[in-house]
Amino acid sequence: MVVLVAPIHPFRGGIADTSAAFVQSLVQQGEEVCVFSFTTLYPKLFFPGKTQYATEQKKLDFATINTINTLNPLSWLRTAKRIKALKPKLVIFRYWTPWLAMCYSTIAKKTKTKKVAWVDNALPHERKIADKFLLNTFLGSVDNVLCMSAFVATELKKYTQKEILTFFHPIDTDLPEPISQEVAQEKLALDPSLEYLLFFGLIRPYKGLDLLIKSLPQLRHTKPNARLLVVGEPYEPMRKYRELAASLSVDDLVFFHDRFVPTAQIPLWFGACDWVVQPYKSATQSGITPMAIHYTKPCIVTNVGSLSDGIAEKTGLVCEPNPTALSQMITKALTENKLFSDTKSYESLQEKRSWNAFCKEFIKTFIKT
Repeated sequence: MVVLVAPIHPFRGGIADTSAAFVQSLVQQGEEVCVFSFTTLYPKLFFPGKTQYATEQKKLDFATINTINTLNPLSWLRTAKRIKALKPKLVIFRYWTPWLAMCYSTIAKKTKTKKVAWVDNALPHERKIADKFLLNTFLGSVDNVLCMSAFVATELKKYTQKEILTFFHPIDTDLPEPISQEVAQEKLALDPSLEYLLFFGLIRPYKGLDLLIKSLPQLRHTKPNARLLVVGEPYEPMRKYRELAASLSVDDLVFFHDRFVPTAQIPLWFGACDWVVQPYKSATQSGITPMAIHYTKPCIVTNVGSLSDGIAEKTGLVCEPNPTALSQMITKALTENKLFSDTKSYESLQEKRSWNAFCKEFIKTFIKT
């Protein structure tokens, strides 16, 4: 028995989706897995989005137990008791925010078995004074540490002497099938004579949307047919981005779809675009790059964190995080678009970075030892 402590459907977002993909792959490889998820993850007051829950129905073919209320320490103790009763050989804690540190460390300390911290982000992008203390507290309660990028591994080394194993960020195959660009653009009522850049995912300050908008005046001269699709739920006011685009006289080049995109609609946006652009100012790794690889779309990423780790020679380009560099790289990308259209390059990455490959390495490292 393996236990994963993480949010799972009906919670929405990348952590829940990839946790489900991880468990499904473990089950397919013969492991018995139980997920302990949450009754309350974030209080409504602290959650910047509209909802934490998915609207679409999804059937999970593995056991889930929703017991954890991050506001109720008694639920942490009850969860630890239930995990202990299962007598698992391994407990994995999916960690990406200091908000979970006290909850996770309490459960871990009460669980007398091998424990692994699977860390997406060592520290949050918008940091607070207690973040380092909380990370230290959590890391002190586990036996092993796993992450998915060299950048996160380097950060973690500042806070623990324990061995840190670095895997890769897998490519999710549990997504709707790709659709053709022609069909996607028709369904979205986009002009097929134009070239489309896609900024996709949660909109937050560190993701550099302002840098991308500032690159558009220069891009208008080199690639007048280029248009930017900004698609995702904002975790900050969108007014500043709309006003920025208007002040630069590029508001005619930007289409804002500022709302959460249900899974069923993801193929439309990736299908419609020519390039995915991630102009981040800071980063650990990104779940958008694997998504782009799944849909065989090339990426432009900035040279921050471990974003470039997800890019191969024929699947993307890397540039510095400033408007001039972005404009120049986008121009290059759209000019050389055909060089990045070889499906074999994407298929090779899909195989090398599959959840199947990730879980084989995980089982060999943490379960069969």
